[in-house]
Amino acid sequence: MPCVLIVVRALIGLGCLASLFGLRAASLRFESITLKDAGPVATLNFFSCPGAVARHPVILMLGALDSNAPPAWSTNLVNEGFMLCAFSVAHPPDPDPAKRPQWLFFDERFAHSYPLAAQRAIADSQRVVNYLRSRADVNPDKLGWFGSSSTGIPGLAVATQGPRLAAVLAFVSTGAYRAWLDTWRPNGLWRGGTNGFWPETERLLATVDPILHASNLWPTATLLVNGGDDKVVDIRSTRAFVEAARPAFTNDTARLRLVNYEGFGHNLPQDVVRDYAERWFRLYLHPIDPQPGPPSTINSLTESARQTQINAAPHASVIGAASQTPAEKSAPGAPPTSNKLPPNKL
Repeated sequence: MPCVLIVVRALIGLGCLASLFGLRAASLRFESITLKDAGPVATLNFFSCPGAVARHPVILMLGALDSNAPPAWSTNLVNEGFMLCAFSVAHPPDPDPAKRPQWLFFDERFAHSYPLAAQRAIADSQRVVNYLRSRADVNPDKLGWFGSSSTGIPGLAVATQGPRLAAVLAFVSTGAYRAWLDTWRPNGLWRGGTNGFWPETERLLATVDPILHASNLWPTATLLVNGGDDKVVDIRSTRAFVEAARPAFTNDTARLRLVNYEGFGHNLPQDVVRDYAERWFRLYLHPIDPQPGPPSTINSLTESARQTQINAAPHASVIGAASQTPAEKSAPGAPPTSNKLPPNKL
């Protein structure tokens, strides 16, 4: 077991469900723990509802938690038995001050910080997961990742090259690092020189870029939500990553999804963040329920039409269409009687 020091264990006066059935109430618990087992000191912040479930599914994040309250998007999930775990590792800054990145200054320094953060997140998350697996109140098979932009982008490196995750939800993020960084110049963000990235950046991109390991994403249930007009994280790079990973998900295509909020940039509404966090993690990281199985394959237009019904009335009756007569079915240009089409091409 790693060497740990429990710094804070506090009960917060926010009512939470002691069980998923709401039989009695308890208080949320905040914990701050440091890991000193190897490398720089890692600080872990936790929020959970003691007694909600025997073993909590855990949502991992980069950063820290406010000890006074969990993030707004997470309150319902914590009440239901999910555990939040935000972590940070005290990596030393570059010894050369001139090479340290400046926040939102899109140059060689800032570009280098992303593959470097990914490389570190892969190793750091393994330390965190090793600790989580030592806790009796954690379900080691239900570990997920939540992030947005700078906290979501390294998460896709973890999902493809780090400890196995059950689910990932990332907003305005990408798993195609080189393709993304190459959009900084045409999108008007680049403020660096004309010689491109540093050689050390190129070496990192050649090894940690998640798109190079996209097939490893399976079977992690991965949902990416991006803005279609985002100039900071261009959705074209996100789409390239999803397409690279898609062949590995042929057994369950529903586990890999990209949502495009057309007309939105790098900031999505907070209700969108909460809604997707609750829906995705309840679906694939539920404290009690198993993950859903793959959807049935749809091989015909008839079955596709049936699947799209949202009430008892068939679509045919809604538009007033009658069934084809035998003569119509055999007429030139009529669709095949079986209406069969290749899977996933409907």
